[in-house]
Amino acid sequence: MKPPGEISCKLRGAWLAALSAVALGEGGCATVGPNHVYLTTANSPAVQDLGPPPAELPGAVRPGEQALGLAYDFNTDHLFVRLARVIRAIERPSGKILRELPLPAELRTPVSADLAVRSSDRHLFAVYPDQHSVAELTVAGDFVRRMELPGLSGRIGGLAYDQRNRRLLLLTAASPARVGAIGPEGNVTYYVTFALAVNPVSLGYDSDAQHYYVPLPDGRTLGEFDHGGNLVARHPIDGAITALDAGPRSLVRVF
Repeated sequence: MKPPGEISCKLRGAWLAALSAVALGEGGCATVGPNHVYLTTANSPAVQDLGPPPAELPGAVRPGEQALGLAYDFNTDHLFVRLARVIRAIERPSGKILRELPLPAELRTPVSADLAVRSSDRHLFAVYPDQHSVAELTVAGDFVRRMELPGLSGRIGGLAYDQRNRRLLLLTAASPARVGAIGPEGNVTYYVTFALAVNPVSLGYDSDAQHYYVPLPDGRTLGEFDHGGNLVARHPIDGAITALDAGPRSLVRVF
């Protein structure tokens, strides 16, 4: 057993490192809790949390706006809602709008274009309006790069981030719909084909359970699929689903 003084020093060092990360604006860390699924619908201004227990974050989407993409960062417990011209950062559970990140002109669009976040550094990944490439942005909204996808099969129907395996996931809008991981050079490796038809407007992913969430063809039922692409649950939703994401609820956060 290590001497108490040595353990104490290590704990102090870890705490100081966490404080330094905050001062430098890094992503922080969190104690992971149960997974939650968040979504928006065409007929509601709220972000819905499927729970348990179910909840709403009212006012996340203003009158005349529509959510085109959604991403949840478990490290900070923040939601990012992609709109036509901006990405809106929202605090959970208060629903307070923290800031708006103007999108570069080439990313502004009125059509469905999903969003994902890498929680380790809070970099955002946004589908281009052409739905064949992806932009990487910093948490401040600064442009990092455009990822061309030479191996893409069909258009992009959704994005999600596998936080456990640190890889960006892509949902194709082809039939049948497939999920693949995007490599460093933009190559796409497909490894899941959904057993049922889906409505590919957005993708959510539970990194711990390895479950995928995609709207089913009626647009008002959320399908939950296992790691092999088999449907394991249906979640009826009040309204047409426009965007969604999934992630573990933060219990203790440092950021």
